[in-house]
Amino acid sequence: MGTRTLRLFLSVLLLAALGSAGELSSDLRAKLEASIDRGIDYLREHQKEDGSWENDAGITGLAATAILKKPGAEGKPVEPYVRKALDYLASLAKDDGGIYIRDTPNYYTAVAMVALNASGDPKYDPLLEKSRAFLVGFQVDEEEGYSEDDKFYGGIGYGSDLRPDLANLEFALAALKDSAVPEDHPVWERAIKFIQRTQNRSESNDQEWAGNDGGFVYYPGFSYGGDAKGTQSYGSMTYAGLLSYSYANVKKEDARVRAALDWIREHYTVDENPGMRMTTLYYYYMVFAKALQAYGEDVIVDKNGVGHNWREDLGRKLLELQYPEGYWVNEDPAWWQDNKVLVTSFTLLALDYVLLD
Repeated sequence: MGTRTLRLFLSVLLLAALGSAGELSSDLRAKLEASIDRGIDYLREHQKEDGSWENDAGITGLAATAILKKPGAEGKPVEPYVRKALDYLASLAKDDGGIYIRDTPNYYTAVAMVALNASGDPKYDPLLEKSRAFLVGFQVDEEEGYSEDDKFYGGIGYGSDLRPDLANLEFALAALKDSAVPEDHPVWERAIKFIQRTQNRSESNDQEWAGNDGGFVYYPGFSYGGDAKGTQSYGSMTYAGLLSYSYANVKKEDARVRAALDWIREHYTVDENPGMRMTTLYYYYMVFAKALQAYGEDVIVDKNGVGHNWREDLGRKLLELQYPEGYWVNEDPAWWQDNKVLVTSFTLLALDYVLLD
């Protein structure tokens, strides 16, 4: 029996022995619910008069989604201040279904779609139908002159076909999944071609640079992880890759998914974004929670055979990091993470998924 096979076998045995160890105690759950309420109060206090947050469509969409996905909120009437945010987003809609002010139309449209879908309000359905087609139109494929052999094929970027990346693709796939795009739609198969070309797994990645640790990079041939801009796998993109496979209907038994879990077990932590340290830490927390919730296992067994209740680990870490005023903010300001509203929205979304059964 090989080392990897033995490790997986022992992990399965440990998971079976742990049983319900992945559950949250009632005390911790209550503390997390109170933490979410404080974070939402902070967002509400800092909403602009026009309904936006930070006069930014992306931050507004993230904040509104975080509030709408609060555990227990489903099926309840949308509060007026959140409705105002949703109407702000809808007011930005273009004739072609894009939802943005000027730049980065894919990212803003995707984030807005997730918020509008989360509201459950059928009045947004005509807009969402156009927005679905708008997003699919951004996917790099034959219509833009790309063949399946191109490393960018199947990807989606900020709004251009010139340089798709995994982070933008994940946001777009989330919006399309929420919009109930059928599993047999070609958008998913095209996306899988791009996703696997961002994974360090040479058995499924046909790019010469691909390694074999199972983790992911930002786009084919480029990584922000490590001290040099190379092709090193790193935390936030590995969780985004795992999540993207889930959106694209790749099963958890698939070898590509198992390879991603091997990397996660090897680098499991809630103290930093592995390979990036504190950079984009709160985006990492969000995709960490969303990906592991989608994967469907509450206990992750690390490289040393130690089982971790990821919900408890992340929940306790985020309680520790919350400021008395209710917000969260990153000590590393890169990628807007000195913006308290943005980071609080990322964190609330992470907590929503921590508490999601």
